[in-house]
Amino acid sequence: MRVLVLTSAPPPEPRPDTDDTEIQAEEIAGCLRELGHEPTIVPFALPHLVAALDGFDPHLVFNLVEDVPEGPDEVYRAAEYTDLRGFPHTGASAKALRRLGRKPGMKAMLRDAGLPVPPGLGQADPDTRYIIKSVTEHASIGLDASSVVTGTGAALLKLAERQHSQGGEWFAEAYIDGREFNVALLERAHGVDVLPIAEILFTAHAADTPKIVGYAEKWDIESPAYRNTPRSFPSREDPLFTELEYLSLEAWELFGLTGYARVDFRVDRDGHPFILEINANPCLAADAGFCAAASQMGLTQTDVVARILEIIPQ
Repeated sequence: MRVLVLTSAPPPEPRPDTDDTEIQAEEIAGCLRELGHEPTIVPFALPHLVAALDGFDPHLVFNLVEDVPEGPDEVYRAAEYTDLRGFPHTGASAKALRRLGRKPGMKAMLRDAGLPVPPGLGQADPDTRYIIKSVTEHASIGLDASSVVTGTGAALLKLAERQHSQGGEWFAEAYIDGREFNVALLERAHGVDVLPIAEILFTAHAADTPKIVGYAEKWDIESPAYRNTPRSFPSREDPLFTELEYLSLEAWELFGLTGYARVDFRVDRDGHPFILEINANPCLAADAGFCAAASQMGLTQTDVVARILEIIPQ
């Protein structure tokens, strides 16, 4: 097949997370060649994309777009565009991506469906510890230890500070002090596989240091923060994992996800899980969490790509 590998346009100032996007596209193109397909990598920048499509009629679009100039909550436009052009594409639908684009709205849907999410500002006690997050940004942009504050007043001040210093929109939710898990989901012909569940370990953290997976923990590979948050794959015999699987599949159904996704959790000290994030377009780079989980069940990155292609209607 002729496959258009659609990726984010390079930003004016590269960052580690955007560099990773380019690496991912090259790796996926390599997997497609290994499977006998003909990939072409094109950034989702409409004038350039329209020109690239002139004379190139892809059988399929492999959608890797994680950001667009209009903002990360507008990534659904890539899937919407391919739908309008009549090209089948991998991953979630434009409708699902749009619903997940703004985190407070996503969490409201989860809450209304009876799925556990951290309480938001005004829903918890005034002296609650809050964590301040971007409404739309992913990759933990703007997230560090200073994002965790105590009390409603401090949360409101931090929201104003983030708005002034970084722009964009921000929200506060209760900080869940506990364990962090990533649950990768991969669709198959008759259902969804829950891949081995990853736990992010917090090592060498002082007692008063918030346990978070911020930007440095994800992307600054030379930092102590990165080294002190390794990924592990515990035994699935723990009853907690059954609950994490159930909640992940419920979230998959609620948002009508397709292809592949990742659901992130925090589990408090009493063993209660809370859904932090639903990523309908998680990174598929060989060293990223999704492929790390797949490798635990013997799947290579190329196997993952093959599985994703298998469920696309031809």
